[in-house]
Amino acid sequence: MANTKRKDKSRKVLRKGESQRPDGTYQFRWTDENRKRHCIYARNLDDLRYKEDEIDKDKKDGIKAEARYTSLNDMYELWRDLKRGIKNNTFENYKYMYETFVRNQIGSQFIMSIKKTDIKRYYNSLVDDRHLKPATIDSIHTVLHQVFEMAVDDDYIRSNPTDNVLRELKKSHCFKTEKRRALTKPEQELFLNYLKNTPETQYWYPIFAVMVGTGLRVGELTGLRWCDIDLEESIIDVNHTLVYYDHRTEGSKKGCYFNVNTTKTPAGMRQVPMCYSAN
Repeated sequence: MANTKRKDKSRKVLRKGESQRPDGTYQFRWTDENRKRHCIYARNLDDLRYKEDEIDKDKKDGIKAEARYTSLNDMYELWRDLKRGIKNNTFENYKYMYETFVRNQIGSQFIMSIKKTDIKRYYNSLVDDRHLKPATIDSIHTVLHQVFEMAVDDDYIRSNPTDNVLRELKKSHCFKTEKRRALTKPEQELFLNYLKNTPETQYWYPIFAVMVGTGLRVGELTGLRWCDIDLEESIIDVNHTLVYYDHRTEGSKKGCYFNVNTTKTPAGMRQVPMCYSAN
């Protein structure tokens, strides 16, 4: 006896894995290469078969079936757990950027559904609505690009939707890198004299006097210990920096704390002479 072909309520023949639900909608069930069951739904048979074609295309291209249910937040957490090879303070800054600007904005979206236009729209909102500086958007982009790149490498998506988006954003918004200008000697003297002779700012004078006289970064200065300073030779030994971590956005960690870390670059390990004004 020939096999009876299954049909829907309209007498249309259903393919293997297809079925019509009691409410009239359709579903398609299949098993992936790991023998895990999956199911998709659609209002009509044409929409269902369009989704089936997409699934078949994903299979041929090696895209993982679970990518349809993997959010950007899921992929970020995998990236966060596996990321190595960068300084701890840089890593903490990356995590802060994601938790603050990405997680609750686009993080819940499925990674397969995020297109280049979505990233463009998101970056534009950071500039137009949140008025973020280019350097902040650079940091956010660095994290997102790495997360999406890992998704490409692991066959969750075909291409990285963040590729070249930042470059286009900078052109469209005419971002310009501000040229930093050092204070002239008269300006330094005016600034330090104001701090020294103004009761409300006098306690800041030692900090800025040392910074002006030595060129130390803020973290290098605040991390100084007496054992790092040779008053007889007028030398400051810079061998570490003080880093501030903000963990208020992480549920398992409360508040903020400081941590001692290595200098920003190997060249940051140096001995700095103290000029007369810094003594």
